[in-house]
Amino acid sequence: MSAEPLVSLAIPVFNGEAHLRACIKSLLAQTYENFEIVVSDQDSTDRSREIIETFVDPRVRLLPKSLEPLNLHSNWARAVKAGGGELVKIVCQDDLLLPDCLSVQVDLLSQHPRAPLVCGRRRIIDDQDKVLFARRGLPKLLKDGETRTIGGPVLARACARAGSNLLGEPVGVLVRRSALPEPLFDPRWKYTIDLGFYMGCLGDDDAVIDSRVLSCFRVSPKQLSAVLARTQATEFRDFLSEMARRYPEQLSAADVRLGAARARLLAQARQVLYKKMRLVTALADRRGQRTAPDLSRHNT
Repeated sequence: MSAEPLVSLAIPVFNGEAHLRACIKSLLAQTYENFEIVVSDQDSTDRSREIIETFVDPRVRLLPKSLEPLNLHSNWARAVKAGGGELVKIVCQDDLLLPDCLSVQVDLLSQHPRAPLVCGRRRIIDDQDKVLFARRGLPKLLKDGETRTIGGPVLARACARAGSNLLGEPVGVLVRRSALPEPLFDPRWKYTIDLGFYMGCLGDDDAVIDSRVLSCFRVSPKQLSAVLARTQATEFRDFLSEMARRYPEQLSAADVRLGAARARLLAQARQVLYKKMRLVTALADRRGQRTAPDLSRHNT
């Protein structure tokens, strides 16, 4: 590893002991080597800090405890700002990178030097590491085996009409530090914190989108999306209204209405999914069936 890592992997942590070790191991298993891992802990009350401190790899850096109280937005921002790499990826504490993720995405950004970010598809896994969806993300935006560029305004309209964040979660996105917005994360958004971040990075520029599955996003009844399930549709509608003001030529009032309606349906479907997952998790806990992650099942 060089003295100045090109990539900073930012992990904002809050009570992440269940999957944090597997998350960091997946980062350290990358075929690309020129990276650092910066971890910011939001006053966890579980064993998160203890788990992080077991990693003696020099690429792993746990930030000192903050003197100021941290919330969702400030913890994410602290992890991102503490890194020195020209490229940044936010990895939530329960997600995984597949071994070639950084190699592929760093290469794509080198091929497209004006692109603020690159994103790929991801695999959806549950709290027990079962694969729920083998390929997820970027629907109708590109074909299998394809890589292309697409403008920020076009992406905004596509997300609006779908009622969803088509680019996916931060684990699947690599961003140029030079493109980071100010502020990094708009405090108005919680459920759409990631999509708001992407659009702030993009502006009117083109993103690189790639069809390969490069990461694993974990769906859990305890994660932020589950906690915010009841407010998702309302926040997404408000976010779309903001995008319509930003891109008035691309997003119409009809696009906002369509997106809001679809977001409501998706939110209802997620609530059903989370309810079922809570039941499955409870049964697994009683039967002692929790198992450690097997990354070999998540290969591309």
